[in-house]
Amino acid sequence: MTTQVNGADNRLGWMLNELADMPEVRFVVLLAADGMSIAYSESVDRDTADKVAASASGFHSIGVALAPFCGGKDNGLRQVVGEFDEGFLFVKTAGKNTLLAVSTTDLVNAEIVTHRMNGLAERVGEELVSPARSQGGEGGARP
Repeated sequence: MTTQVNGADNRLGWMLNELADMPEVRFVVLLAADGMSIAYSESVDRDTADKVAASASGFHSIGVALAPFCGGKDNGLRQVVGEFDEGFLFVKTAGKNTLLAVSTTDLVNAEIVTHRMNGLAERVGEELVSPARSQGGEGGARP
């Protein structure tokens, strides 16, 4: 069974809290590939989650555009990681048209975080469907 989501009530936020409670993890946001937040951990407010969702979607799109340069033309993207002076941003696919973004400090154990993200992405991907937006509106669907 899948759940259609629109993010309005943060129904799936509880699923993200276990990852957000890890040492050195700031917060977790689940988003649609088009940049709309679906859910977010208790450690982040709605406004910040929405901004992160929009930015993480763009960050992921850059990774998709660069994937062919790291292999063949059909090379798929699994995850992009941004390293900053004070931390990391991990963005991973979590199901069809769905992404998982995790913000951490610079002291995080990246191996453990990515392992836990993989498990969460698998669980989340099984629980929801985030359909592509229709072509008729502003911006249209992304491939």
